[in-house]
Amino acid sequence: MVLVGFGLALAACSPNPYPGETGKVMHAALRLLPKNLDPPRIEEEGSGKIGAQVYEGLLIYHPFARPYKLVGALAEGLPEISDDRLTYTFKLRKGIHFVDDPCFPEGKGREVTAQDFEWCFKRFSHPRTKSTGWWGFSKKITGLEAWRDARKADVKKMFDAGKRVDPLVGIEQPVEGFSAPSRYTFVVRLLRPYPQLLWFLAMPYTSVYPHEAVKHYGQEFRNHPVGTGPFRVKEFDPVYRVVLERNKTYREHYVPDPANKPEDRIPGWNWEEDQKNGFLANAGKRMPILDGMEIRFITEDQPRWLYFKAGYSDFIFPPKDHVADVVIDGELTPELKARGARLEPWPELGTVYTSINCTDPLLANVDLRRAMALAYDHSWTVEHLYGGAAVVATSLIPPGVAGFDGDYHPHHRKDGKAQLKKAREFMKKAGYPDGIDPKTGKPLHIVFQNSGAGPTQKMFYERLRHEMGELGIELSDVPNTFAQMTEKMSKGSFQMAGLAWGFDYPDAQNILQLLYGGNIPQPNRSRFKNPEFDELYQKAIVMEDGPARTTLYQRMAHIVGDQAPWITRTHRVRNVAKHGWLLGLKYTETSYHCWRYADVDVEKRMRQVAEWNQSKRWPLFLVGLLLAVFVGGTVMMGRRA
Repeated sequence: MVLVGFGLALAACSPNPYPGETGKVMHAALRLLPKNLDPPRIEEEGSGKIGAQVYEGLLIYHPFARPYKLVGALAEGLPEISDDRLTYTFKLRKGIHFVDDPCFPEGKGREVTAQDFEWCFKRFSHPRTKSTGWWGFSKKITGLEAWRDARKADVKKMFDAGKRVDPLVGIEQPVEGFSAPSRYTFVVRLLRPYPQLLWFLAMPYTSVYPHEAVKHYGQEFRNHPVGTGPFRVKEFDPVYRVVLERNKTYREHYVPDPANKPEDRIPGWNWEEDQKNGFLANAGKRMPILDGMEIRFITEDQPRWLYFKAGYSDFIFPPKDHVADVVIDGELTPELKARGARLEPWPELGTVYTSINCTDPLLANVDLRRAMALAYDHSWTVEHLYGGAAVVATSLIPPGVAGFDGDYHPHHRKDGKAQLKKAREFMKKAGYPDGIDPKTGKPLHIVFQNSGAGPTQKMFYERLRHEMGELGIELSDVPNTFAQMTEKMSKGSFQMAGLAWGFDYPDAQNILQLLYGGNIPQPNRSRFKNPEFDELYQKAIVMEDGPARTTLYQRMAHIVGDQAPWITRTHRVRNVAKHGWLLGLKYTETSYHCWRYADVDVEKRMRQVAEWNQSKRWPLFLVGLLLAVFVGGTVMMGRRA
């Protein structure tokens, strides 16, 4: 048995972590476990990155264009919009089929029709589905609120009668705002203009899937997705990995090829720059390019980094403790350069901020909030918390989104340094010189709700405590889970809390809604209410994209900067490190569909991985020889005895 174990150990030294794998397969490692692959319930990164390869909807983000542009996916193109901007008419591509699956007769996927979108949109809106994306349709679609209320009544009636509640009860009932007048025509009718609708229709929530799969798999549909995308799920272990394989019936679709096809060029897209940077390496190829994807769930930072370093995953966001192993002074490290790796900085569409409860008796004082904002040292946060992979947030609207104005920051230096002299002047103006409450003669005390108790959260709190101490303010913290913290905020039982907002779509409305007075207590947990801001928000949300709306967005951002309901801290920059064999991937997390446009040079990967992970077997041979001598000697002694 000892020698058998030695043999197994020797075999385990192979540098190939994917024995038996054939074809072109992209390897990735996720830091989060997927929770649910049912489109209306896809809400987090783990599920979203898998779902984006399996499902499609009416629209999709162009894989390369920046600023971001939408193009048709299962729709032929962008919709026809009525003059009053209340009716959107989509024409579907013909001949699109769901992937082959046992839920269909004889296992053959059928054609997608407009009725499928109607059914999926109703299921998304059904109260029993409990979609976290309901905000996208809530109070926006003609007749949908009444339909949803009727379904709630159906559910209550069944529950009161002691019957098993059908999760699809009443779904056959029509909704005025969703209709399919023909097999390939789908119409959405709005209560009021809603220019963000198109962005929402490119999110996973509104992907199409067959009703047969929902009925066939029941609750297991969350683990058995059936869509129209370029890949299908071959193997799924929600705590280990998912293996995707090529969808052999995928529609005829090609990677944009602007150099050879002028019709692939779209306004605002600098395709020559993308071509120069290698992002168009797969231009003109029919999709899917890959034969599959193998995605492992590695939640710990150190193993995930080592996995990439060995070449077992094709790309990575360097974990915080390994940023210096990837980037030095904004450049790829010499070791990774020598290996042929590439660095792709990707500015995240999002903002890290500290939320202040504007209805708290103490923090309702706007001059106190301004003083606190001026005391923050955001440059320290960039350097120490993000290892330089962030930029100072002078506005709640990040760069690259219409409305960003990096030159207006009345209580915020552009370089992020603290302004203590000015901050102390505002403390006097607020009525608390040196941080002392004149009523009690004691220092002000503020409680900070922390979103965890890990090293990063502790480091930030200690720095914040030091910065508030410079104003004479005493700070204490309460560690929470994220759910506990947001529940406290929704109830208004907090003073300060640290948060980040990642954009659902590249429109400033997506973050400005968090400070609109009509959205108190959710999502406006800061309870900020400003008449001018609210009036501008109501005007802007029904306007189409353009200079006039951008001007309103900028003014709203200026109001936030002046009134300081938030202390905007940073916009994170994600450095994506990619091995040289990964081709044509222009990374973004605004949409996860970018993965499907990648290709892999398998021969180069196999050659380099073998070189980097050469087996060192002599120690095992030595151990094996010693074991053999020991075992042989023991046997001989036994025989003599």
